[in-house]
Amino acid sequence: MSHDPVIKNPLIEIPFNFRNSCWFCGEPNDKKINFPKKAYEANIVNHEPICLPSCKECAGIVQRGAFVSIYAYRDAIKQALIKKHQKVLSIGSNWTKQELAESELEGSAFEGFKRSAWPMFEMMQARINYKGWSVVINNDQLIEEQDNELFEFDGVSYICLDDAVTHAIKTFFLDEQLFTRVLSVLGKAKFSQTIRLCRLYPHLTSKNREAVFLEILESIGL
Repeated sequence: MSHDPVIKNPLIEIPFNFRNSCWFCGEPNDKKINFPKKAYEANIVNHEPICLPSCKECAGIVQRGAFVSIYAYRDAIKQALIKKHQKVLSIGSNWTKQELAESELEGSAFEGFKRSAWPMFEMMQARINYKGWSVVINNDQLIEEQDNELFEFDGVSYICLDDAVTHAIKTFFLDEQLFTRVLSVLGKAKFSQTIRLCRLYPHLTSKNREAVFLEILESIGL
């Protein structure tokens, strides 16, 4: 049974030969996702909201929402896939297809590994390298990938906002989901203020995170 969210954004045009494909990785799609996921996240997105097809894994592997474009969100998904499937991807670093086939691994478990390892690697490699089709809405509204814009914080120029977000989370021991939600509300111009607010709540659980988020919004008059 499908558990897609309500499609509230314009659906991108899907070429016939991609009609069953996830835009992010090329796997069979079984979901439609809105980007940005929350209305308030539009504060930092540099293009109009859209809806696009996704597989279940790509739709849920990244929880944060502070991304300036669908392309930045796609890159974060690829990074998360690489981290999650590191062992599978390492097959290609440790073996060649021929070396694996000619290896002298013995036993039923090793024989199974020899048969399945390379196809698993090739499948994951294809997903990571996959580039979705051009994003078009209503035939003529092409959203082109934007060049990365430098984002400066504390005198350091980051290649993109996402890099600065990652740095801030690690440096100030921030709760990632809380920080990115608050940043999505305040906008990137108030990056420092977002850090100051979120540093007050370093240890959160899933049960109290929502209450803290609402408390922060109330404290700044939202």
